[in-house]
Amino acid sequence: MKPFNQFIISNYSWDPESLTASFYYSFDNEEQFVEKIDFSPLKNAENFPILRNNEDEISQILAHLHIALWVSYYKLYPTKEIVVQSSYLTEKQKNFWNIFYLKWLGEFFYRNQLDPRGLAVFQSQENASRFNTKISLKAEKSLVLFGGWKDSLVTVELLKQQGEDFDLFSFWKEFPLHEVAAEPTHKKRLIIKRSLDLEQIKKLLEQGYYNWHLPITGIISFVTIMVSYLYWYKAAVTSLEKSADEWNTVYCDMEINHQWSKSSEFEKLFKEHVVENISNDFSIYSLLRNWYEIKVVKEFSKYPQYFYSFSSCNRNFHLTGSKLTWDDLWCWVCPKCWFVYTMLRAFLWKEKVNDIFNKDLFEDENLIPLFNELLGIDWIKPFECVGTNEEMVLAFWLILQNEPNCNSKIMDIYKEKIVSKMKVEDFKALRTKLDV
Repeated sequence: MKPFNQFIISNYSWDPESLTASFYYSFDNEEQFVEKIDFSPLKNAENFPILRNNEDEISQILAHLHIALWVSYYKLYPTKEIVVQSSYLTEKQKNFWNIFYLKWLGEFFYRNQLDPRGLAVFQSQENASRFNTKISLKAEKSLVLFGGWKDSLVTVELLKQQGEDFDLFSFWKEFPLHEVAAEPTHKKRLIIKRSLDLEQIKKLLEQGYYNWHLPITGIISFVTIMVSYLYWYKAAVTSLEKSADEWNTVYCDMEINHQWSKSSEFEKLFKEHVVENISNDFSIYSLLRNWYEIKVVKEFSKYPQYFYSFSSCNRNFHLTGSKLTWDDLWCWVCPKCWFVYTMLRAFLWKEKVNDIFNKDLFEDENLIPLFNELLGIDWIKPFECVGTNEEMVLAFWLILQNEPNCNSKIMDIYKEKIVSKMKVEDFKALRTKLDV
């Protein structure tokens, strides 16, 4: 593995005919990367006409997106120096991007045992482009970030109840899971295609450079600004909940949170950055921000039209690009499968949940160590988009109320390790705290 001194965020371009943005990066001007995002609708273009296309305003939005996208390449070899050539950065902007990347890459540093202190120091050139105007993003309709999971489906139903006018938005490509889950919503869905420089990434990985999965929420947040501008949306509605604020562990004096780009800390920083540097009008928010995951699942259990068309299984989703048939929507062994199964079983009958998952997950004793992590009995909370240990503790208690004769090794461990040490009043207090 050859060391690099600088990561360079060099330039970007915009093709107004194809609506394609190209973003250029390099390590020391030697290893080059090109990423492309096609902002034209991947499907049903007649439903999404372009309403604004001012190249100066587009350039300003792309300047920020350019910096947000580079993490997919920078993580191959995190350098101390990051040189931004495409736009001028103030000291406050440099600080924002430094926090953005160090915290976003927290799990990556932990997994690769790299010390993040002193990395991601941003530099920019005096003669680089400067953007000092604010872009108007006033509109009437909202855009819901849609992944086909329980959270975004709950958001869809809440917005319907409020009478909100909105469309759905999916990023990267058309995943079958998105298509299947979107059908019962009866809403239009805008799909934007992303093309990573996979060939160059693969080349460096084969040479021993670093890698680890990163949640994509931070990138999507910046992408939605561009989408909202082109297609005239007033807000991006996410489905991020309170559980995402809980960190997993501490490493090199930094709290490591797998879900940091979904946290309220990130959301606050992002909103402030947009208001100060891009637009006073654009809004990004979550209707679920003050909800724990367990409350989201309680609400989701009211909508049976989605029970057989959703999945919250990251492992299956990434390994297969998502499945088309409901019996393949779950891998049954990852933390998200176990967490969502437990949450649903707290609010639906056992037979219904087993039918949704096509399996009784409590019968699989091989995954007892994983349950112990989710319950906080052993080790740390899994590095996954799952809720807190307290939510699991409460969900099991609710299951016991519904299924007093529930017999499984997993439930026996729960009774021995947790129920024996808590009073009924403790569970009731926990239920009040989690608002279920």
